[in-house]
Amino acid sequence: MSHGHFTVAYETVPLGFLISTPKSLRILLVHKIRETRFQWLLFNWACTLLALLGAGICGFSSMPMLLAVGVVAEGIFLFFLVLCIDAGDLLLDFALEDERFFELATRCHALSVFEDTEFAPPQLVN
Repeated sequence: MSHGHFTVAYETVPLGFLISTPKSLRILLVHKIRETRFQWLLFNWACTLLALLGAGICGFSSMPMLLAVGVVAEGIFLFFLVLCIDAGDLLLDFALEDERFFELATRCHALSVFEDTEFAPPQLVN
């Protein structure tokens, strides 16, 4: 699918996306490190990770060990889940804006686009 077809289909046809998070993070780190949106994402996630680490240290000193491990483990998994979702959204935004980045992402198999052929309810148009 070419970038022109992708941008038109993104707004008219229900599309499915398969995003490889490790590959997308590598591509973003190499090619989009100077973009302020990506720098802001990295800054937010670094601060969140530090806050999670601080909360974990406080939790281990004030709660029983088993409870602290359960809470910190859930926090870390939630952190990585949201990081993967945000990185995928940012990759998709950059792919919609830049044709060369879209070609790079699809060629490296960080982004796969396919048309959703299952029944989708009609969309309301404003």
